Amino acid sequence: MSSKKVMLIDALPPVSPRPEKMEVLAMGFSRTGTMSLQLGLQTLGLKSYHTLDCSKTKTFPYWLEAVKAKYGGEGRPYGTDEFDKLLGQYNAVLDIPCNMFIDELLAAYPNAKVILTERDVDSWLVSMDKTILELLSWKSFYYIAPFEPITVGPYWKFLSYVVDIWTDGNYYDRQKLAQTYRDHYDYVRAVVPKGKLLEFKPEDGYESLCKYLDKPIPKDESYPHINPPENIIKGHTRLWWYTLAVAVKKVGTNLGAIAIAAGAVWYISYKM
Repeated sequence: MSSKKVMLIDALPPVSPRPEKMEVLAMGFSRTGTMSLQLGLQTLGLKSYHTLDCSKTKTFPYWLEAVKAKYGGEGRPYGTDEFDKLLGQYNAVLDIPCNMFIDELLAAYPNAKVILTERDVDSWLVSMDKTILELLSWKSFYYIAPFEPITVGPYWKFLSYVVDIWTDGNYYDRQKLAQTYRDHYDYVRAVVPKGKLLEFKPEDGYESLCKYLDKPIPKDESYPHINPPENIIKGHTRLWWYTLAVAVKKVGTNLGAIAIAAGAVWYISYKM
């Protein structure tokens, strides 16, 4: 009997030939203007894959599997075949989960151009405190997320796992988080061949981006600036209420459901 571990990704059909050519690997961290860049790339005609697209395509379980294989030694590391199954319909990738696989994606798509969205590390830490780290402090989410196993549960597991990697399991260790940021950017600069890397800030705008990608500059259109911290908190607050409703429905209309709802209302009122 084979001891080879069966992977979730193996259940997906192979993608060959790849429907779309991979043109851009945006390897910058979250909160460095990646959603603005996604909208900019879409304006330039590229179909891009961002964190939110994992929810839309219900692929967080596969990315969690991939991250655990690489960083936790659980299962077979993903390669070109596996990435094509998840990314075959896209021309560009941004943010997590893809920026956790620098070497693998460079090997899978050697002709793609790399973009490194960046910001001052102190400013980045402030933004992280207001968004991702704030979300992970919502302790009730850890209890209700498993009740929604299609998107929310896998998303919360994935996000928690990734930030554990960034902080060695201590979300409050800002020094470690800052060092992870610096190490990531230094590594990308070291491994990407010269001429295939654009270090990019939102204020650089379309001119820099289009020159690098050899695309015409959009006429009468400013480079987008979207996804401020308050929008992330509002979006996740709606997600929290949705997940709570799912949890209450699954538990049933009984004392347990009332207790969950009452406790959750107290928590969210106190926290926010």
